[in-house]
Amino acid sequence: MSQTILIHDNEDLKKLYSLNLKTYAGTDIVERGNAADAISLLAILPSIDLIITTNSIENEQTAVVLHKYLKENELEIPLIVLGDCPAISQDTLCLKSPADWEVLIKHAAKLLGITEEDVQKKVKPNHVPIALRYFYEIDHTPCDVYIRIKKGTGDFDYVKRLYAQDSFDSNDIDKYEAQGLKDFYIPKDYQQYFVNFVTNSLIQKLEISSLDIEDRLNVNSVGYDLVADHIENFGIDEGIQDLAKGSIKSMIATTKQAPKLASLLKMLLSSKISYAYQHAHLVCVIGNFILSKQQWYKEKHLEIFATAAFFSDITLKSPEQIRINSDDDAKASKLEQAELDHVNTHAADAAQLIVGTPLYTEYLFAVIQQHQGSMDGIGFPEDPTEDIHPIARVFIVADYFVKLMLDPKAPKNKKDILSIIYARFTQDSYHKITKVLELKIN
Repeated sequence: MSQTILIHDNEDLKKLYSLNLKTYAGTDIVERGNAADAISLLAILPSIDLIITTNSIENEQTAVVLHKYLKENELEIPLIVLGDCPAISQDTLCLKSPADWEVLIKHAAKLLGITEEDVQKKVKPNHVPIALRYFYEIDHTPCDVYIRIKKGTGDFDYVKRLYAQDSFDSNDIDKYEAQGLKDFYIPKDYQQYFVNFVTNSLIQKLEISSLDIEDRLNVNSVGYDLVADHIENFGIDEGIQDLAKGSIKSMIATTKQAPKLASLLKMLLSSKISYAYQHAHLVCVIGNFILSKQQWYKEKHLEIFATAAFFSDITLKSPEQIRINSDDDAKASKLEQAELDHVNTHAADAAQLIVGTPLYTEYLFAVIQQHQGSMDGIGFPEDPTEDIHPIARVFIVADYFVKLMLDPKAPKNKKDILSIIYARFTQDSYHKITKVLELKIN
């Protein structure tokens, strides 16, 4: 998949452009705040396929600075400028600002080698897929629901299976899952409404104090997946922030009452709980134990840690991406370069995601950005330094341990696992953290 840098200072337009570029031009969006941020990324990822930028941000001539950098470094990356920019307009595509998203998509697709016919097929879908797992958390829907039957190449029939306001239960959904169905389809005009409907249902369930731990884990998992899907398609709006906060609060409650590791693993390895949530929850559990043994620990640190665990990998799209924990893992993977590039920057991307939201604090931003051991959130340093935030150091060790624990190919002997961690992180504070981890797994 191609990768596009998008620079814009208007959050609403940025969300609009990101969603439609992803949906219709099939390109991954990497958001950056200004020319300097973009150039820092280009220095390590010169394989970016397209740059879209507003002409200027505050006092910076953003487009001119980028254009100069591309020329000086002989990078043949197409540049689309949103707004007048006479200094470079002779050899750069400049669109009026604010640009109509369909016009932007048309030009972006052409530069990315996507035909107009391909774009048009995507621009006018009548139905959108909704993952089957979301229907386990509701007992009726606000709209008609369909299954898709293939007629021929690129040609489908949509057959109504659930009617608006019809009642159903998990057994009904089980029957569809048993037949191999992964997605239902709903009319595209109802997509945002449907997401809000499921979101409200999940928030209500998360607020039930008597929910047992297994049910809570399932609801947390669906909440996590819905937040991840929504962020990919629509960004992080107010409604999804409420669900994220409810899910994090519930995850903290579950972490505090967590059973022994073996019992928790058995619950988490349910087929209905995604790898992404298994990983996030276990990191929170292990991290909570380590944090609680630190002399400086306060209750607020668990909330920071749990929020970091929730958001750290939320921009990644597959278990294969989440499992990568080093440059060696990346080289050994079968992922495409664009997917690897996304992994390489995901810590910085996740940190940037919370900027401008009520979730943001300097501590949280630092922990998320540094959770892979890099100060700027890019790459996988072989031996993270003591400069990393103390909570992020705990996160790094907990994250590495959890990935080993969930890897069927990794050693299962506790001493072997600890030996790997000690060898991976050689700095004194990381060894102290690992010694605390020994108490948890002995």
